[in-house]
Amino acid sequence: MTTSAETDIHPLDSSAPASSAEAPASRRRWIIAFILFLAVLSAFFDRISVAVLFTNTDFQNAMGTGFNPTLLGLLMTSFVFAYGCSGLFLSFVGDLYGPRRSLAIGTAFWGVFMALMAGAGSFTTMLSLRILLGVAEGPQFAITNSLVKRWFPRREQARANSIWMIGSPLGSAIGFPLMIYLETTFGWRSAFVFLAVLNALIILPLVLMLLRDQPPAAAAPAAAQTMPAETAAPPSYLSQVGLYCRDWRFWMLVIFNSAALIYLWGLNSWLPTYLIKVRGFDPRQTSLFSFLPFFMMFLGEVGAAILSDKIGRRAIICLGGLFAAGVAMYAVSVVSDAQTAALLIAVSAFFWGSALPPLFALSLQILPARAVASGVGVFNGIGNIVGALSPVVMGALIAHTGSFNAGLMVLVGATIVGSAAMIPLVRRF
Repeated sequence: MTTSAETDIHPLDSSAPASSAEAPASRRRWIIAFILFLAVLSAFFDRISVAVLFTNTDFQNAMGTGFNPTLLGLLMTSFVFAYGCSGLFLSFVGDLYGPRRSLAIGTAFWGVFMALMAGAGSFTTMLSLRILLGVAEGPQFAITNSLVKRWFPRREQARANSIWMIGSPLGSAIGFPLMIYLETTFGWRSAFVFLAVLNALIILPLVLMLLRDQPPAAAAPAAAQTMPAETAAPPSYLSQVGLYCRDWRFWMLVIFNSAALIYLWGLNSWLPTYLIKVRGFDPRQTSLFSFLPFFMMFLGEVGAAILSDKIGRRAIICLGGLFAAGVAMYAVSVVSDAQTAALLIAVSAFFWGSALPPLFALSLQILPARAVASGVGVFNGIGNIVGALSPVVMGALIAHTGSFNAGLMVLVGATIVGSAAMIPLVRRF
């Protein structure tokens, strides 16, 4: 007999009516999605925490750098490079040891490293801690995607992904004004203390108390029910990699994601500095216009997730979103009015956000069920390794040319390449 909960979540019966009263096990999947959102939100606070300090004189003096765009960009690049390598080589831990345990251990390390950053007294110490933070956060997205695959049917996966993914733009939208307020009011070290407490005393307990590796068998989507039993011998990492490395569609995702992350890390690293040094905004205006792009990114993600699930066409939304983001960013470099430029950055971020939920939903269609965590780890890891070059390359170009427009062209070029990679997938997905 088929229960209403089972009917509600079966991936092959999209025409079945939703149950008016879901079983508790079925409803729990949205709690899981919310916990994943909070974890991503906190992690993005960690990631962008140093970017707001690039123009902070006290921070520059403590690190011994002054305003050196190349060295300051290296603080972001070192994190993202370590994050990408960790995602590439360590994401299998979610498949082998369970998502809940893996995420809990990672979250504990986030808190420790942010506390140590609060006491950093040199550039070398801060750089080393940023690298360690990158290693600890690297497997997060792969673990998160594995949980979505286990808990949600295909027709809900873009929406489920959008819930945790909005932690990224909201992490920047909230994080930039919050970090600016903390460092200007209480000093730059206070921002790191706040993030350490957030990770250790809020996110970690929520993960331990509310997160579960997979739903009960009766409420699990088909993909989750066909996963290997916990007692079965786990497949080797290399055998999992072989399942998707031979699939050319997977490598189109790698190229697209790499381009998207060049854009993201470049924007996260240099947006506050660009608004202050090039467009002449004061810190209060900077907080507003640093918030706006990532709020618009959030709106783009939500809208695209709903549209993507409704029409089932992931690739065309990815292509159009990233290409439009590049067009708007190019317009930023040619307009003279400061507020117009700031608004165009927000428009660009909106389109960028619209490309991401369909991308991760598309990856769940292409990757085999037994290798989701490792597969997402590989394409997200490679993407972040490539994206890690963006902050330091932009910083070097800015230092060499004396113009931020040269740095913006890195973002524009990346969107063009990424959009082209999605073209072969448009007809099938």
